[in-house]
Amino acid sequence: MQDFKQRVVVITGAGSGIGRELAWQLAARGAVLVLNDWKEEGLEETWAELPERSKGLRKVFDVGDKEAMQAFAEEAKSKLKRVDVVINNAGMSVRQQSVTKLAIEDYEKTLRVNLWGVIYGSQYFLPYLREQPEASLVNISSVFGLFAFPGSGPYNVSKFGVRGYTETLRVELGKLMHISCVHPGGIATNIHRNVEMEEGPARDRFLRNFEKQAKTTAGAAAGKIIRAIEREKPRLLIGRDAYWIDKITRLMPGSYERVLARWFKPEQFL
Repeated sequence: MQDFKQRVVVITGAGSGIGRELAWQLAARGAVLVLNDWKEEGLEETWAELPERSKGLRKVFDVGDKEAMQAFAEEAKSKLKRVDVVINNAGMSVRQQSVTKLAIEDYEKTLRVNLWGVIYGSQYFLPYLREQPEASLVNISSVFGLFAFPGSGPYNVSKFGVRGYTETLRVELGKLMHISCVHPGGIATNIHRNVEMEEGPARDRFLRNFEKQAKTTAGAAAGKIIRAIEREKPRLLIGRDAYWIDKITRLMPGSYERVLARWFKPEQFL
């Protein structure tokens, strides 16, 4: 897909970070945008910066709400008559904790947005994408969908799930349309500030470490995703850290866990 002019592009999580940058950059290419976010203020800020020709539809809702996503897809098709690209970008994380300390509710909350949001956003838009001779479905996973990082159980599970779901779709439908799974590394967005952790030294240390490692800007990440759509790439790694993690897990699929375990003490997770 080389030309986005008048193409209808759906982006979830468009109120900040990569989603906002995707909206602005695609608008500059002439796309008509269908945007979602669960925070009205952020979505309105994104919307306000768009040219009028790119303002298709915006809706505030939780992507983990099945009925709301179905209604969103139906309204987009009814109002704009077509859907060319869907980017399931919305995501969240929960507090950094051991799997032995996390509650079941932490998993339910994270999977509702990160995994079910992607599944709903794919399933309800796929029939409309299939109507187009050229279409793209892009699901955002993470480097945490490539390896299991300690203290991030629910997030790991959700992002491995996005990877598995998207790769299955690609095996089944990849000859009919472009389907891509994206694995960003550390991206300079505000998602880490929404992690549920008690205020104090531990939270401050977590934020400093994340910001130190997040070398890729949201704008640069959005640009890479757009180029992946243009070139119909089935898989995209974003950031030097993503390339290293991918390489290590490919070279050491059965032993990278032991390498990670050397950096941590079991007592941290009991």
